[in-house]
Amino acid sequence: MSAKVTRKVQYLAGFCASLTFTFTGATISWTSPAIPKFKSGEANLVITDAQTSWVVSLLSVGALLGCYMGQVLNDKVGRRRTMLISSGPGLLGGCIILFTKWPELMYAARFMFGMTTGTVAVPDTLQVAMIYVTEIADKEIRASLGMLIQVMNNLGCLLIYGIGPFVSYTALNSIIVTIPIVYGLCCLWIPESPYYHLKDSRTDEARKVFIYLKGRRDEKWVDDQLAIMRAHVISSMENKTTAKELLTNMRYRKTIYIVVGLKILQYMTGVLVIQSYLEVIFRQSVSISGPHVSIVYGFVQLSAGIGATFLTRWFGRRILLMLSSLGVSLAMTAIGLYFFLQDSVGVSQEIMSSLSPLPLVGLFVFNIAYSCGVGNLPYVMQAELFPVNVKAVASSLATMLACVLSFLVTKCYQNLKDMFGHYTVFWSFAVIGYLGILFVYYFVPETKGKTLEEVQDNMQARPAEEQALRNGENAVQDVN
Repeated sequence: MSAKVTRKVQYLAGFCASLTFTFTGATISWTSPAIPKFKSGEANLVITDAQTSWVVSLLSVGALLGCYMGQVLNDKVGRRRTMLISSGPGLLGGCIILFTKWPELMYAARFMFGMTTGTVAVPDTLQVAMIYVTEIADKEIRASLGMLIQVMNNLGCLLIYGIGPFVSYTALNSIIVTIPIVYGLCCLWIPESPYYHLKDSRTDEARKVFIYLKGRRDEKWVDDQLAIMRAHVISSMENKTTAKELLTNMRYRKTIYIVVGLKILQYMTGVLVIQSYLEVIFRQSVSISGPHVSIVYGFVQLSAGIGATFLTRWFGRRILLMLSSLGVSLAMTAIGLYFFLQDSVGVSQEIMSSLSPLPLVGLFVFNIAYSCGVGNLPYVMQAELFPVNVKAVASSLATMLACVLSFLVTKCYQNLKDMFGHYTVFWSFAVIGYLGILFVYYFVPETKGKTLEEVQDNMQARPAEEQALRNGENAVQDVN
């Protein structure tokens, strides 16, 4: 008869680690209610649209540095201490935002926010919080805790969308300051990952933590599980590779192209523009309340994120990606059409009022379609397509690429809107989505129902010289 299993510690530790993603969601969406407060004078801050675009986009630049910091700290001081350290820049940035009246200091604050989110909670694979959760959780609850991480990210967005427009600028910033304090305090008690102790050959510490996490004291079972974990750690350490090996070896070339294409589809179809400028965008429409749209958007995003986790069990990756890209593109086309009629054609107020549901419906379609494929499947496929020996460095480079793309799309949004009109921006996002459908159809393989070994065997491209040699050998055999 098996011993009774209690996972209370795993659930609590996973919850505490997932709070870091609440800060990510909150800082991404903070600009949505903050920008209207800039424009109304409530923030008591003189800031131009160009400076505002820097405030929005520098979060991604800070995350780029944070990704590197997370890698270094994760190996040097461990998962738990890295999460604790990461709360420092976020807290300092929040204090600067709370008290400053200078745009230049806001640049620094947003950069610090990015350092925190990049270190522990960029919504990508193999960041510190995700590593911690996957290492402490039993396989039966790993998916649930992984879903909790994305839910907490969406909950952070909903917190700001739901409260931010209706409170003062000071109260809004106080919420941002509070979140790193809360998750830092929660992370004080959580145990370190046993994998980190095994990496540095601290077997006794790993054993003590493992027993605490699993809630079982069956000596034989504990020894067997630790032996498996130790073998996995040794194998991972021996198979580590470098970025140079990843980028120059022909066998990874096809995979790199596919992942880069998926990242462009994921980040260049406008999700960060929607999240960062949501209230501003809908304040510019005729009869739609920006603050109320923000609240509904936050609830839909939270619900769609939960529901999307079940769709991947029923449908293949390719069909979901194509349908998701189509939905995103149609939504962006509809929103762009509304602003084209309003800003360029100059349709009457009466007609525009009758068309007011168009951007709202487009927004919700975008939210649901994005969550069901483009928003999360690139993370899944990234983990599936790369072999174990390059997965860590590949995921780090992919995260850095995501930060660069995020910076470009959020920084260029304001300039493109001012130069070419709001509709041009949304139609540009739509074009990328339509091209994404073709990209997925012709280049992205189906991975559902295949083992990782099968997926990676199909992806490994042979060097031209080796292929030519094999063709020559086959020709000789045919002659004989």
